[in-house]
Amino acid sequence: MGDKMLSEEIKNIAESSLIDAIGFTDASEFSNYMLKQSKRRDPKLTLPQAKSIIIFGIYIGGITMPEWDDPWYGRTSRLYLSGFFLDVVKPLKPIAEYLIGMGYKAQICDGSIDGGSILPLKIAAVRAGLGWQGKHSLLISKKYGTFLTLGGIITDTELEHTGEREPNRCHKCTECQKVCPVDALHDPYILNREKCMSNLLAEESLPQEVVAAMENRIGDCEICQNTCPWNRRHLENPLNTKMTNFLQNKINKFRETFYLQNLCKLSEIDYKAVFGSLNTGIPYHIFKRNIDLALENAKRV
Repeated sequence: MGDKMLSEEIKNIAESSLIDAIGFTDASEFSNYMLKQSKRRDPKLTLPQAKSIIIFGIYIGGITMPEWDDPWYGRTSRLYLSGFFLDVVKPLKPIAEYLIGMGYKAQICDGSIDGGSILPLKIAAVRAGLGWQGKHSLLISKKYGTFLTLGGIITDTELEHTGEREPNRCHKCTECQKVCPVDALHDPYILNREKCMSNLLAEESLPQEVVAAMENRIGDCEICQNTCPWNRRHLENPLNTKMTNFLQNKINKFRETFYLQNLCKLSEIDYKAVFGSLNTGIPYHIFKRNIDLALENAKRV
């Protein structure tokens, strides 16, 4: 089967897996990747015969809860609620299985397991033509804004690569930098993870400036995304996709769970039963700490 036919078959499987965007690129080293000791910098450190990278995106712009604006409800993010907090994995398995069945090797990027994060997905998505990297360090797509959650496969098969890269369209805009309450975007295009609220809400140590800025957030943060001009239409009128509808229906079933008084009552067993499917990797004691802080913040509103 030729490169083009194989690529088309992968696209067909991706569509049936409710994947919204797909790009193909070469498996050369990411020479500008800042973490020089990470195997993510070079796909061939994972698969020595690697020839192609396939990047997938699922739109999550419509996965929200109206209660987020109520200080007495725990606020998370679209990514948190999507179940793809640590990479898109499950929808990619039929594609990996197809490639393996055709006699090729295929390895999925899976940040939920030790050693499983094998690609710098945002940088790979830029190379694959899915968008450009914004000043908030996130991938921006003309069609989907920042609301694409990403996954990737490294394979040893030659595939027809996607066309030209998207030009950077941020220009002089600095809205995301100005709105970050903890100054995690002081330098454009570089996220300071040691300051980022999204990162720190999942860590053991929570600086006082984050506690002061978190309001009712119990996991993750979308402040920079909510101000990005490329997301404006998605905030007002999200795209209607099959995956969005599926996930929103799933979320609606436990909306009252996010009432802070109800969240406070969750035992560790309850937490795993209710939130385990979201695959955030956030331990119960950190989740509980965030609930307690959000509750104290709500009392002061």
